[in-house]
Amino acid sequence: MNAIRLAVILLAPLASGYTILLDRDIAGLNLFKRLLLTLQRAGIENFVVLSKHLPQEKWSEIENDLHEDVRFKGQLSWSDQKQYIQNGDENLHQAFDDPRGFLLLDGNLVTSAKLIDDFIWKTWWTDIGIKQQIARLKFIQDDPARIFIFPPHSGKRLDDFLRSDTLDGPIEPVSMEGESFLLKTVEDAPSARQAEREVIQNHKFHYSQLMDKWFNSHFSLPISSRLVKTFLTPNQVTLLGLLIGLGAGWLFSLGNYWGGLFGGILLVGTAIWDCCDGDVARLKFMESDFGDTLDTCCDNIINVFVFTGMMIGTARSQGLSYALTPFALLALGGTAIFILIYFPKGGKGSFFKDTWMYGLIQVLASRNFIYIILIFAVFGRINWFLWLAGIGSNAFALILFFVKRRISPSGKKNCKNEMPIAAANPPL
Repeated sequence: MNAIRLAVILLAPLASGYTILLDRDIAGLNLFKRLLLTLQRAGIENFVVLSKHLPQEKWSEIENDLHEDVRFKGQLSWSDQKQYIQNGDENLHQAFDDPRGFLLLDGNLVTSAKLIDDFIWKTWWTDIGIKQQIARLKFIQDDPARIFIFPPHSGKRLDDFLRSDTLDGPIEPVSMEGESFLLKTVEDAPSARQAEREVIQNHKFHYSQLMDKWFNSHFSLPISSRLVKTFLTPNQVTLLGLLIGLGAGWLFSLGNYWGGLFGGILLVGTAIWDCCDGDVARLKFMESDFGDTLDTCCDNIINVFVFTGMMIGTARSQGLSYALTPFALLALGGTAIFILIYFPKGGKGSFFKDTWMYGLIQVLASRNFIYIILIFAVFGRINWFLWLAGIGSNAFALILFFVKRRISPSGKKNCKNEMPIAAANPPL
């Protein structure tokens, strides 16, 4: 948990005014709102905005927009810098004397919650002696971005800074390095476009599964960059994926080579699309437990579409009796796996957490088997995959059953030590 709960944002117009900061979208959100939501995700709860030449009417518009936005849950205060310097504000003075210190940054930045969170952690929770002096984030050499952490009770030092635009006393640079970090200063329209591209590309670091990271993201990120500019919500994107899955199932049901091949290609499309709803959710700050559950349900429904289509297609080409046997095996094994994984604790294998089995469940739940289906489809052997899935699902269900029997409040530790833990996060 971060020590810092307050962020002071210095909001000043660019050469072209406030349009780029307040009205232009960066991947579906205007730059200022994106900054607020990013800081909120990093643990910031209270925001003080000190602006220059921002009309009261425009600020009221911003406040109303944030008040109606369920994503923003923080407390927001605003003051004009010139008026604050001249007249002061007792409430803000008290806020700036926060015993935990505060974050100070410019309002024209596009960054990531991970960078802010790690900067705060490195400043406050590691033994580098930055407790009584100002720390400055140092990310890229000669980068103009200004992000500081002021130590506790620094209201007067902030007042002096606002009057002179310089910081007196020692400033400790805190170097941050990491490919997944994002920090971009927006100064004009070209830099805003570049910031949007970097925001989109930065989301490749959210992928944990092999095929998502090295294949699907090359297609999903360009699609997501367009979806975030539409009215579609992540859950609506998820539901649209059902149509793609239904199309794949229908193609498999045709029972011929080209139906199987294009069904396999369309099924790969569902995996790519499955990344898009997660991208849109993160880019729009709209992640939810319901969305994760809906995504899992839709993935399972697509699997039912596809395997039923395979059974119908195999029945047309090989005969009904030949198709029913592997399909019945698959139905039995799939049902058993679902029950063993989702009950009694719910979640994607949560009962097996802290055991080697949990990592295996996450890998198998990733739907990377889609690419195995495509390989079988290329060689015109979808019926072989149906048999493989039928036998394999029952074998895995048996393994789950025996592992689950061995897990108990007293025996779970023994199971955990049998094999190295393979941890993986389920995709959105």
